[in-house]
This record gives sequence, structure tokens and C-alpha cells, in this order.
Amino acid sequence: MAARLGTITQDVASLNEFITHLTDKIQFVLDATLGLINIAQSDLMKVLTIVSVIGIPPTLIAGIYGMNFVRMPELHWAFGYAYGLTLIVVTGVAPLFWFRKKGWL
Repeated sequence: MAARLGTITQDVASLNEFITHLTDKIQFVLDATLGLINIAQSDLMKVLTIVSVIGIPPTLIAGIYGMNFVRMPELHWAFGYAYGLTLIVVTGVAPLFWFRKKGWL
């Protein structure tokens, strides 16, 4: 009986070590997967940040000029409309050039 209990004790200890080994492997795979997800999310946030920086200034300018205030001197200029459109394009394209210069795109 003592020999059988000794064998069972060794088997249980061996199974505990095997379970610990499998748990460590699962934890490693989980950490690797979460790391890859984190990298993908960082790339997505980078793209969304760039798009918002490029899109918000032209939208603000279009909103201001779209209100058609009577007291805006640019609206009474002969080239006021072209000035507004040029300003929108410049504020949309300037961040693109800046991001390319910095190497972020």
C-alpha cells in the first residue's frame, strides 16, 4: 500500500508540474496575442489621429465661411470665395506635408 501511495504521490507531483508548464505556455501565448493587438490598435490610433488633424481645420474654416456673416470683409471681396477655398485646401494639405517630412506617413 505504501508503494502505491508513493507512486500516486509522484504521479500527482508530475501532473502538477505539467499543469504549471501548460499554464506558462498559455500565458505566453496570451501575452503575445495581446502584444499584437496592442500594436494593431496603436497603428489604428495613429491613422485616426492623422486624419483628424488633417480634417478638423478645413472643417472649421468651412463652417465659419459657411455661416455667411455680413460683416466678414472676405465675403465682399472679388476673390473672397477663392480665398476661402484656398485657405481650406492649404489647411488640409499643410499637415500632410508636415507629417511626410517627419516620416509619420
